[in-house]
Amino acid sequence: ISYTGFVNSETASVLDVLPVTATAATPLSGVGSYPISISGGSDNNYTLTYANGTLSITKSTLTATAVNASRLDGSANPAFVVNIAGFRNGEDQSVIDALPVATSATTLTSIVGSYSITVSGGTDNNYTFTYTPATLTISKAPLIATAANASRPYGTSNPAFIINYSGFVNSETSTVLDTAPIASTTAIVASPVGNYPINVTAGLDNNY
Repeated sequence: ISYTGFVNSETASVLDVLPVTATAATPLSGVGSYPISISGGSDNNYTLTYANGTLSITKSTLTATAVNASRLDGSANPAFVVNIAGFRNGEDQSVIDALPVATSATTLTSIVGSYSITVSGGTDNNYTFTYTPATLTISKAPLIATAANASRPYGTSNPAFIINYSGFVNSETSTVLDTAPIASTTAIVASPVGNYPINVTAGLDNNY
């Protein structure tokens, strides 16, 4: 309460009974303007008149934070999660008019690496939003390289071994591999009749 009209350099400390202020606003009141009324107060030397004020309730700020996520190369993005903090009066996100959403610019063909998950949107009568991004990690997809069985007569050279693949994504083939695996065996031209393992080794790729 501020005062005008005191004389003789007096202040509110001389008043017999101080006036009091009140408003109908509570902690649960929504954003808006509410009158501050003033009443009561008395003094032997002053007659009090009153001028109401205004209580302005502004939006509280919520922090919408994306949660880190991961997926394999060639897979669809997971459902991104947004955690929201800063609610008042025991409220939760069920009171929000429109929830913020998390998105990533990645697609099925995005290569292995780390990508930003951004948060945007969200509206509410009583809250405003700040946003914290997260990271989507795309990991290598597993690729199975299997040597095909082969045969040859005794005393002849080994045939060209064939490797079959399982696990390519996005309609890719072995042509995309940075270094193709190799199929080999310990059998030589002079090896006696019998069964010899065909081993698959090496192989390297950024996305598999």
